[in-house]
Amino acid sequence: MNKNETLSLELKPKIYFNVNKNSGRWNFSDKNKRVAFNKSISELKEWDDKIKIIVVNITDKCNLNCVYCTRQYTRNNPKIMKKKVISEILSKAAKYARANNIEITIQFHGGEPLMEFKKIISAFDSLKEKGKENIRIRIQTNGTLLNERILKECKKRGIDIGISLDGRELENDITRKDISGIGTFKRVKKSLKLIKRYQKEVHCLTVVTNVNMKNLDEILDYFNKMGINEVGFLPLYEEPKTRTIKKEIIPNIRDLAKYQKILFDKWIKILRNKKSLALNISTFQILIWNLLSSNSSSKKFRTNCGVGVNSLFIESDGSIWGCGAFSYTKKLKIGNINQDNLKKILKSKARLQFKNRITSNVHNCKSCVFQFICCGGCVANGFRNNEDIYGIDVWCDYWKEIINHILLRIYQNPEIIKLIPEYNIIKKND
Repeated sequence: MNKNETLSLELKPKIYFNVNKNSGRWNFSDKNKRVAFNKSISELKEWDDKIKIIVVNITDKCNLNCVYCTRQYTRNNPKIMKKKVISEILSKAAKYARANNIEITIQFHGGEPLMEFKKIISAFDSLKEKGKENIRIRIQTNGTLLNERILKECKKRGIDIGISLDGRELENDITRKDISGIGTFKRVKKSLKLIKRYQKEVHCLTVVTNVNMKNLDEILDYFNKMGINEVGFLPLYEEPKTRTIKKEIIPNIRDLAKYQKILFDKWIKILRNKKSLALNISTFQILIWNLLSSNSSSKKFRTNCGVGVNSLFIESDGSIWGCGAFSYTKKLKIGNINQDNLKKILKSKARLQFKNRITSNVHNCKSCVFQFICCGGCVANGFRNNEDIYGIDVWCDYWKEIINHILLRIYQNPEIIKLIPEYNIIKKND
């Protein structure tokens, strides 16, 4: 093996991004330039394999009828998680977190998780006080059922509330409607005002479709003025066996990349002008954290979002998957929270497949200069075509275009790095 083998890409005339193929270390230059080896990632054992987040699908029940919902087929016979299963998740996650001296976020999704709010509170209250120290609870709600009583109960227990909103009223109310066909924006806006009275930060998930894609920069501006601190812009994509309604609203990859680049520039502009609270966009931050950690003595993440390695998804019956996109395929089932502890579950054959999905094992990734930044892209998108977990992300060109843009911006103005909120790469001794 040539330890100093370097991959180079001309981002723009006379602007090269060079990366050591074996260690991930990189530099910018005005010509092809070799990057010194320093030790490979595998030799340094720099992978962070610990669970950091568990997403829980507590119920299929919902009071809305969003046009892209993949769980509409379950509404006639909705599955609902029993309190016993919730308690198993909380106690076993707490035990694992204590043993590894980390914090785990348990994020309740649905359906609409507030329809099972009493179960969440009861299960949390049943947990021993010592167990609560290492877990953080977040409830991701559509915002229409929130009230002051719920927020008081959450604040008392340190539970965070995140909301889902697809933009301003003109964008949101096209895609997010209740069962009567009425948009949710006005109700969610009222809930946002309530949340801000009880929480320091407001977290928002936004599904990106053809409806709001061209206005992402304006939406971010609006969210910032509303006091939202963190936005997850999640592009709608066709799942491996999709039940998504209205496929015509799935964004075109080329157009999506174009508007995401505009969104990135707007984000940096807002960060420059911001005087107090941070504004997080997780998609961009993950890419930049991965870039910076490649040149530092820090642990690296195996996958872009942590799927199946740092992140797990638990269905209402307690079955565990890498994420919800894999819950239809039995061969990638990681385990069941009712049957074993997390330590044993994480040694399963399916979990090992996710752990082994590093870019040197992904088709066409090991010769790519961006491999240590995107970490192979979306695993579900790679699995989609041939049910091969080591398949290349079908949105590969999308990732390349966005990363190229971010690198150019950093090259042109390195001070951007200092603006990125919560730069929290993990040191090797953590």
